[in-house]
Amino acid sequence: MNNDIFSLALLVEDELHLISTLKIAFQKLKIPLLCATTLKEASQLMSEQTPEFILLDRSLPDGDGLNFCTNLRQKNFQGSILILTASGEIGDRVLGLNLGADDYLPKPFSWDELEARIRALARRKIKFLHPNLIPPLWKLDADQLKILGPKGWVQLTPLEYKLAVRMIQAQNVIISRDELLKEVWGFTLLPKTRTVDHFLGRLRKHFEEDSDHPTHFLTIRGAGYKFHP
Repeated sequence: MNNDIFSLALLVEDELHLISTLKIAFQKLKIPLLCATTLKEASQLMSEQTPEFILLDRSLPDGDGLNFCTNLRQKNFQGSILILTASGEIGDRVLGLNLGADDYLPKPFSWDELEARIRALARRKIKFLHPNLIPPLWKLDADQLKILGPKGWVQLTPLEYKLAVRMIQAQNVIISRDELLKEVWGFTLLPKTRTVDHFLGRLRKHFEEDSDHPTHFLTIRGAGYKFHP
């Protein structure tokens, strides 16, 4: 597989003209594409094959794509999910990210931007910075999105992995909320959101012996967040 692209994608969309356009676009990217027009059809396809990337609409004939996204994360789906929808207000975007999406692009959209976002998500699953700075216990497996913590190897979603790596590499250094929103989520206009705290809570459940009394992924009141190995 090309290092900066996905081996299999799933499109969940009910607008037929958009499906036709996206099929051509994915062919140009050389990404094999499964297509579903309903959540039921998407679930059936995923019972047969597991895509690395899902492009997911929200308003589908049999429900909201965000519910599908949430269910996938609850079942430990580790692939990348990009929400592509007409519901593009900042509140909708924050909700989508909090419910497990890795990215959120409102319609109408530019194909160039969508392609750039797809490539960026693909790169996240294979790259990390400065591996020589990682403590021996906190080993990283970028290909599998796994990190070795006190409880053993833990597999993460792409955004969980990116947040954890950013904090681990800055061990014992406080990182502000705004820095994390910019570097991990790519926000330029910073919303008032508890997204960082939400994802930090997920990391604590993965790695802390007692998630209510963390010793590794810490919140520093009034300053930001810090990783203590």
